[in-house]
Amino acid sequence: VVSTQSTGPLSCLFLLAITPSQPLIDHGHFQYNSISLGLTLLAVLGLKQGWICTGSAMFSLALNYKQMSLYHALPFFFYILGPRYNSWSGVREVVRVGLTVVLTFLLCWSPFVSTAGDVLTRMFPFNRGLFEDKVANFWCSISVLVKVREIFSRVALVRAALFFTLVSVLPSQLLLFRESSPHKFVLALTNSALGFFLFSFHVHEKTILIPLTTVMLLYNDKRTNVQTDGQNSALPVSLPAVWFTVIATFSMWPLLLKDGLAVMYIAGMGLYLTIVHILFKKHLSGRAVQLFFLSVLGCVVLHLLEMFVEPPERYPHIYPTLNSLYSAGHFALFFCYFNYRQIVD
Repeated sequence: VVSTQSTGPLSCLFLLAITPSQPLIDHGHFQYNSISLGLTLLAVLGLKQGWICTGSAMFSLALNYKQMSLYHALPFFFYILGPRYNSWSGVREVVRVGLTVVLTFLLCWSPFVSTAGDVLTRMFPFNRGLFEDKVANFWCSISVLVKVREIFSRVALVRAALFFTLVSVLPSQLLLFRESSPHKFVLALTNSALGFFLFSFHVHEKTILIPLTTVMLLYNDKRTNVQTDGQNSALPVSLPAVWFTVIATFSMWPLLLKDGLAVMYIAGMGLYLTIVHILFKKHLSGRAVQLFFLSVLGCVVLHLLEMFVEPPERYPHIYPTLNSLYSAGHFALFFCYFNYRQIVD
């Protein structure tokens, strides 16, 4: 699944193996996202290899295991449809994909036919609000200044979230429809998932794992990497992908702290950042690498403030809020960057 545009495959595989975010959520928070995300990766591999029906079945299983896989649904649809809609052979292939999806859904839903309404209510909990706790997205960020949940009705917020989400993700998906390639497919998956995370209704902190999964497919991709100054201009691992991984893990800190996972978080992030420093130490003069470590320093400063400085009585949740705002700002910039890469690559 990892791109063949090689910049250091062994380094990439090692970093993927020690990435702390997924184990912390699956085995600390006990939300087993790795099953649906693993099925999604199998689906991406299937489509990249030309196994369209197999890939569609894998993604249908991911979607039925965890409804948040909808974040990736549009890229799958447009990637499959784009090269095939204008020929009879392509239309026949799309029909086979449709039948595969329908049969997979029927198989998954057959035990729940009599209680389908209750299952759907549980899957789409509109009654639980616009966002969960201090999630690093658009709605939580603007709520610091404008209490949107108090001003607008739930129905209005659902419609606003739907509008903003579609406006944010459709351009990259239409581009994928016009220009289908495996590389643009991965970028479109990332842009769709990140757009849903930033703007959709009822988002959790741990939902950042969904865009993170496809960002990690770019670890070994030199097209989304950045150039550094000096003779050693080729970074061994894609800097934007590593940067996103760090900020995604940092954004879940309030949730992990609540679950008593502070020690595991520090150990996991410490190991990951130590290896990243070893990989990037020859490129410390590069401006992009310096900005990355400055961004990491910002995370460290926020952690130290929370550890040693008591929050004001008037603002008891100031540190989770600062975490959310700091992370959301990064995610907005990443969203712009990955959309830009999809256009120019």
